[in-house]
Amino acid sequence: MSRKLTKNGFLVSFLAAAVSGSGAICQWPQFRGPDGNGLADDQSIPLGFGPRTNLLWKVPLPPGHSSPCISGDRIFLTGHEGRTLKLLSVRRSDGKVLWERTKKLARLPVYAHIAGSPANSTPATDGHLVVFFFDDFGVVVTDLQGKVKWTKRLAPTPNPFSYGASPILDNGCVYLNRDGAFDSSLLCLDAATGKERWRAPRTNTVPSFCSPYISKEDGSKRVLVGGTGRLQAYDAASGAPIWQVTGFPAWVCASPVAADGMVFFGGWATAHVSGRSRIESIFDEDSGVSPEALRDPVAFFAQFDKNKDGRLSFDEFPKSRARDGFPVLDLNRNGFIELEEWALMYSDYKPLPGRNVFLGIASGGSGDVTTTHVKWETTRGLPYVASPLVYRGRVYLVKDGGFLTCLDAATGRPYYEAERLGVGGDYYSTPVAVGEYILVCAQRGTVFLVRAGDHFEIIASNALGEAIYATPAVVENTLYLRGDQHLWAFGK
Repeated sequence: MSRKLTKNGFLVSFLAAAVSGSGAICQWPQFRGPDGNGLADDQSIPLGFGPRTNLLWKVPLPPGHSSPCISGDRIFLTGHEGRTLKLLSVRRSDGKVLWERTKKLARLPVYAHIAGSPANSTPATDGHLVVFFFDDFGVVVTDLQGKVKWTKRLAPTPNPFSYGASPILDNGCVYLNRDGAFDSSLLCLDAATGKERWRAPRTNTVPSFCSPYISKEDGSKRVLVGGTGRLQAYDAASGAPIWQVTGFPAWVCASPVAADGMVFFGGWATAHVSGRSRIESIFDEDSGVSPEALRDPVAFFAQFDKNKDGRLSFDEFPKSRARDGFPVLDLNRNGFIELEEWALMYSDYKPLPGRNVFLGIASGGSGDVTTTHVKWETTRGLPYVASPLVYRGRVYLVKDGGFLTCLDAATGRPYYEAERLGVGGDYYSTPVAVGEYILVCAQRGTVFLVRAGDHFEIIASNALGEAIYATPAVVENTLYLRGDQHLWAFGK
């Protein structure tokens, strides 16, 4: 289905396309749109939409979970087919694929979760350049027409669930969270050349999926990144650490957001304070693993390396849940688990400080501001993957299972807590504010419009007919929604 344009509509689209070619318009330039906050408060979309309702066009896409990134009449996305990574540009007015670029991986990563994908990260644009990030390949930067300006391979820092962190492009800098199994860092690259401007080591950090967020504090830009039990703020120009708040979940999926002098961050994860190593939890009594081997990777190898060749084959490895994940543990993909690889498990699976909580934090300060700047907290209705939405003085949280919570942003006082949306399962997509409504997408393919305000009210629910992992974009009163098979455009 193609979009019917009025004379004025055609003029708008023509101008948008023309300006896009000059790199001047960025309507939804990154994950969560302008300013990275998921707000389309001046937009309007139809309440009802679906495969046969208010559909302007749809276009098939290769597998991937990146959200739409939009400049002018161009939409930028990623995907993959086997070991082939794909960079795509789709024309916003009618869904036509304008160009496609491909990069071949030496191997396809093996992920510990069915939702893992090398095409998770959302591109970012400044209206001139487009930044694409793939976990095993690195960074690819093109112009709007798809001409590759530079590429940069990055040192591996394995993430068993794939990189969910998206790049941020701001003031000629590319900011990238590289939290992985080792050598974690926050990286700043020159957008024009790919040259590293600075690297901030993130010590004692396990894999996370938090996209950086740019905030302004006292006239200075800060890069906010969540990690193992903490939220940290770095100087955007130098990478110097400024402040941190501790006491968050050990494993972080969501990204922070700021509004009205406050920062909001937190979530839920299975790996929080337990007092028990997760290594212990994946070997039951029938595994035959000795108490010494549970505490020490060298002792583990001494017990199970039967041929004493310094590595464990699949047959040597004890039967357990860890054995089921053998391909993921084999980081160098040589068919064996070596001592260094197994030692990383002990580092990543140790009891980690943290708790499942969501905090409202006053911006600013220096050093550890946990005791001085935390204004409120909640432990109910916590999201796992979906990032928080702050809109008109309220914080919206989406919990797996299909529960929506609305809090007063200044005080944390609940307007409502864990109200049922009516569709269970996972919620990977971050909610977006569109005019008078909050847009919430269930992974099972249903999109809810909930009235923005103090009272829970579902205005509409629309079934897409395919799974949804990506966060929607809204530009010029049109909803752009990526499912696991298509990119959809809905409008009147």
